[in-house]
Amino acid sequence: MAVKRVVWAVLVLATTAACGTPVAGRPVAGRVVTPGSDAEVVRWMDNFCGVANYLSASGGFTLGTPPTDPAEAKKSLSSSLGRVVDVLNVAVHDLDELTPAPVAAADPAVEVILEPLSKARDKFVLAKSTVDEAPELTLEVFGTVNQHLTEAVTMMNDGVEQVSLVSLPDDFREAAGQAENCGK
Repeated sequence: MAVKRVVWAVLVLATTAACGTPVAGRPVAGRVVTPGSDAEVVRWMDNFCGVANYLSASGGFTLGTPPTDPAEAKKSLSSSLGRVVDVLNVAVHDLDELTPAPVAAADPAVEVILEPLSKARDKFVLAKSTVDEAPELTLEVFGTVNQHLTEAVTMMNDGVEQVSLVSLPDDFREAAGQAENCGK
């Protein structure tokens, strides 16, 4: 179950890293809003940050004690993997809707998140299918599921590393000050 915590942490890091912009200087009281940002760019930033907020909010849950009954354990694991797949399906869909961006220079910021998130989602789907298709949870089944989860986390880590190499154009960063979801 520690893998699930790592997966959620990576998801949050992967998406929120693209919403933040490192700046030099001193903090100022209140948000500086640049008047006149293009409405389409503000809408795009609002949706971009909305995906990050969704992933962050969806990642918060508490792991309880795993059921001791093997059938209940299988059902619980399948359900947990299903929730992760559902969250990733929404995030991948919403990120895909952001391209093409109003300015093509913003597309790489989406692509570096979208590609590894899509691949990770596919690995979670494989893990869930493995659980669902197994008559019972054996060590072999757990090994296969664990392999898929490890690959999913690796893909997400790759995405996080790529996010640090890409930055949004200045007009997008300025529009973030006017985008409601970027202020959360």
